[in-house]
Amino acid sequence: MSAPEQKGEAAVVAGRGAIFIGFAKLYFMCSGFLQQVLLTRLVGLAEFGAFAVVNNVVSIVNNTVVQATIQAVSKFTAEDDARAGAVQRAGLRMQVVLGAGLALAFFLGAPLIASFEEAPRYTAYFRIAAVIPFLYALYAVFVGSANGLRRFRTQASFDVGFSTAKTILLLGLAFVWKVTGAFVGFAAAAAFILIVASRVMRLAIPPGERFSTRRLAGYMSAVVTYGLLLNLALNYDLPLLHHFAGKSANAAVAATTAGHYQALRTLALLPYQALIVVTFVIFPLVSRATFVDDREATRVYVAQTLRYALILAAAMGVVLAARPAALLGVLYKPEYGAGAPALPILVAGECCLALLGVACAILNAAGRTRATVSLMTLTVVVGAGAAAVLVPRAAVGTPMLMAAATATAAGMAAGFVASVVYVRARLGGTPPIATVLRVVIAMAAATGAAHLVPGHGKVLGLAATAIAAIVYAVALLLTGEIGPEDRAKFARVLRRK
Repeated sequence: MSAPEQKGEAAVVAGRGAIFIGFAKLYFMCSGFLQQVLLTRLVGLAEFGAFAVVNNVVSIVNNTVVQATIQAVSKFTAEDDARAGAVQRAGLRMQVVLGAGLALAFFLGAPLIASFEEAPRYTAYFRIAAVIPFLYALYAVFVGSANGLRRFRTQASFDVGFSTAKTILLLGLAFVWKVTGAFVGFAAAAAFILIVASRVMRLAIPPGERFSTRRLAGYMSAVVTYGLLLNLALNYDLPLLHHFAGKSANAAVAATTAGHYQALRTLALLPYQALIVVTFVIFPLVSRATFVDDREATRVYVAQTLRYALILAAAMGVVLAARPAALLGVLYKPEYGAGAPALPILVAGECCLALLGVACAILNAAGRTRATVSLMTLTVVVGAGAAAVLVPRAAVGTPMLMAAATATAAGMAAGFVASVVYVRARLGGTPPIATVLRVVIAMAAATGAAHLVPGHGKVLGLAATAIAAIVYAVALLLTGEIGPEDRAKFARVLRRK
C-alpha cells in the first residue's frame, strides 16, 4: 500500500473511531443523566445526597485510574500490535496490585472518610463501593487494549454495555434497597462488564514475548497526576459542601443539602461532558503540528478549537441558566427547587471548566504537561480555599448552595483565565476578540429574551428556555459569527457521515 493510500486508510479508521467513540460518550452522558434524575424518584432527598457524596469521592479515584490505565495500555499497544498480548498481561499484573490496594484502602479507611463527612452511617456505603475501584482497574486494561489496536467499535460497545447495565442494575436495586442497593447495583454492573471485556479482548501472547510492568507503571504514574487533579476539580465541591454543612447542622440536613447540590451538578456538568468530544479531535492534530514545529498550523488549530468550544459552551450555559426553576421543576420533585438561584452560578463555573479542559487537552498534546498540572492545581486550590471561607459563613439551605456554587465557579474561572493567558503566550492561539464580543452579545440577548416571557410555570419556563436558545443562535447569525464558511464546514461533516 502506497503512502497516500495508508494516509487515506488511517483517516477512514480515525473518522469511524470518532463516530463510534462519540456515540458511546453521548450514550454514556445521557444514561448517567438519566440515572441521576430517576434516582431522585426512587430515594428521598437526604438519601440522594448520601449516594452523591460517596459516589463523588469514589469517582475521583475511579476516573483517575481508568483514564491513566487506558492511555498507558493503549500507547504501548499501538506502538507495536505484535506485543499487544504482552502489554495486556503486564497491565493486568500491575492493576491487580493497584486495584487491590485501592479497594483495601477504601474498605479500611471508610470510617475516617465518613467521619470527615460528619456522617458515620456512610461507612457501610464506602465499604460496599470499595470493590468498584478494583473492578474498574482491571476493566480499563481491556479497554486500553481495544483502543491501542484501533478496535473502536469494540471499545464503544463496552461503554454502551456498561452504561446500560449500570442504569438497569443501579436503579433496579435502588428501588429495592435504596442507597445500599444503588451501590450494589453499581458494583454488579462493573463486575458484569469486566467479565464481558475479559472474554472479548483476551489476547494471545507469542512464545517468549514479555513486556515490562515497570515501564508501564512509569508512564502511567506521569499521567495520574493530571488525571487526579482534573477529577478533583470535577468532584471536590460536593464532599466539601457536605463536610461544612455537617458542621453547621445535623447529618440529615447535611445530606439534604448535598442532595440539592448534586441535582444542580447533574445539569451544570453537561457542558463539560459535551466538550469532551472536542478533546478527542484536537489532540492528534496539535500533537502532529507541534511535533513538526508548525507554529502557524498550531495557532490556527488552537484558535479555531477554542472559538467553537466557546460558542458551544456559551450555548449550553444560556439554555441551562435561562430559567433554572423551570428546568429543576420538570426534572425533579418540587423540593429540589430550593437550589434554583445557585444553578446559573454553577453553570457559569462548569462552562469555564469545560473550556479549561479543552485548553489543557491542547497543552497536553503539545507536550506541556507541567502547565496543565499547574492550571488544575490553581483551579482546585482557589475553589477549595473560597469554599473554606464562604460556605461555613452561609446559612444552611439556599444561601449555602449559592456560596458553594460561587466558590466552585471562582476556582474554575481562575483556571480558565490562566489557561487562556498561557496558551496565547506559548502557542499563539486564542479565540478572536470579535468572537468573544459577539458571544457576549448573543448571551445577553438570549438571557433578556428568556426573562421577557411572563410567568414561572413549567410550560412557560421551558418555552422561555427554548426562546433563549433560538435567540442565541439567531444573534450569532446576525452578527456574522456563524458565517458561510462555518455552515460549509458543518455541511461537509454531515455529508461524510
